[in-house]
Amino acid sequence: MTSAGDLYSLFSHQAARVAARDAVRDPRGSLTYAELARRADVLAVAIRELCPQPGIRIGLHLGRTADVVVAVLAIIATGHTYVPLDPAYPLERLKFMASDSGLTVIISDREVPDGIGVARVLRLDRVDWSVDVPVTPRLEADPESTAYVIYTSGSTGQPKGVEVRRRSVVAMVNAVCSRHQFGETDVWTLFHSYCFDFSVWEMWGALATGATLVVVPAEVAASPRASAELLVRERVTVMNIVPSVFRYLTAAARQFADRPVTVRRIIFGGESIDVADIRSWRESVRADCEFINTYGITETTVFVTTRPILPAELQSTGDEREFATDLGEPLNGWELQVLDDGGAPVEPGVTGEIWVAGDGVAVGYLNRPELTAERFRLLALPGHPPRVYYRSGDLATRTKNNVYCYSGRADDQVKINGFRIELGEVEAALRKASGIRELAVVCTRSRVGGRMLSAFYAADAVSTQELTALARTTLPAHMVPGRFVQLAELPRNASGKTDRRALSERQ
Repeated sequence: MTSAGDLYSLFSHQAARVAARDAVRDPRGSLTYAELARRADVLAVAIRELCPQPGIRIGLHLGRTADVVVAVLAIIATGHTYVPLDPAYPLERLKFMASDSGLTVIISDREVPDGIGVARVLRLDRVDWSVDVPVTPRLEADPESTAYVIYTSGSTGQPKGVEVRRRSVVAMVNAVCSRHQFGETDVWTLFHSYCFDFSVWEMWGALATGATLVVVPAEVAASPRASAELLVRERVTVMNIVPSVFRYLTAAARQFADRPVTVRRIIFGGESIDVADIRSWRESVRADCEFINTYGITETTVFVTTRPILPAELQSTGDEREFATDLGEPLNGWELQVLDDGGAPVEPGVTGEIWVAGDGVAVGYLNRPELTAERFRLLALPGHPPRVYYRSGDLATRTKNNVYCYSGRADDQVKINGFRIELGEVEAALRKASGIRELAVVCTRSRVGGRMLSAFYAADAVSTQELTALARTTLPAHMVPGRFVQLAELPRNASGKTDRRALSERQ
């Protein structure tokens, strides 16, 4: 751990302290902290040859292997910024992200499509990791410089890049680890795509505490049974997971009653928790597991609040909705305010919008000055010095017990499987189909009770198959609607607008 803003030091301090311990494992094998540091050094030399001056944005176009960790460390060590580019994304989306972020170099483990438009590609599968590299002093990067740019869904039809500072990542890791104890004997999973900001915590949380990080392949993460098998085989102790995925994992883990599940701590993020799922895990998988609920936003560096879930609360017959949506306490260095439309803190029983200030607030949106000015605002609230607050678009209600409970969104943004999705972006992509007269994408319930996107449309000459194909070629998999329904016309409410509530309740 480090109190300074040097992000790479979170790893290098542990690499010196526990050099012989496993740092990262994937299906190909393992790397100790010393071996991981050496690989990062080898790659750092290659990066410096291509980008001698710090501050360059470098694309990561990699499968889910230990190479992701190596590449992130090397980019951070050389003072640059990484931009995740999932190879599974449609070409048009990758092309936009590469152009918008001004990429001139991509690190990849495979052929990069020509259409992305980046001339220089550093292929990790062609690097000679055995070469001797000179030991050169590493200059600490400016803590205010950008560590990464992660693209999130945008309402205009194009994703928007969130720029996050190095010092914000350091502050987040230090704040969470000081509140919830982790150690070098822990085994973590890198369960999420490196394009999802939960991965930032998974990676740095493990490496900053001398723990072992197990990289979970995409096909394993997509299978509850394969994920449960990995937990048992790798003797995982710390897992970060989205609640809707946890539900299916719990059902799969029950099948391993004869083999102990070693997970001691589960950290939820991305969605509201379901108390019944937690009880089910404790009753059928592991009774002494600790659970931590979190609330966070990409624009505030992964987390804003954390809340330990106590065993006594799981046995309580009290208000489960309040319990499940309780935001918890802000991290040290973070400030959470719930304000009404006039910018004043809400009174008990009143719902307002969540605004966040402090160490985690991002730089803003890359190349989007107007949107940055709209969402990142300098406010002078009573009792607080003027500072920049991020306007989240999330709603919360202050209860009579002075607890803030999450109450949904103030706009057309939803979260499904932890991914933040602007419904407008999905709609904009689908409206490119010729013949569409009306179209609305809403969040509905699947047959098994999970959340899913459903697209309702009225069209003259376009089939469901054509719309599905269009979605799959222009949108990431997590943004493709699971259901397409053609109607003669979309329902209207009293004001003549599309009745989205009626559509969301339609079976």
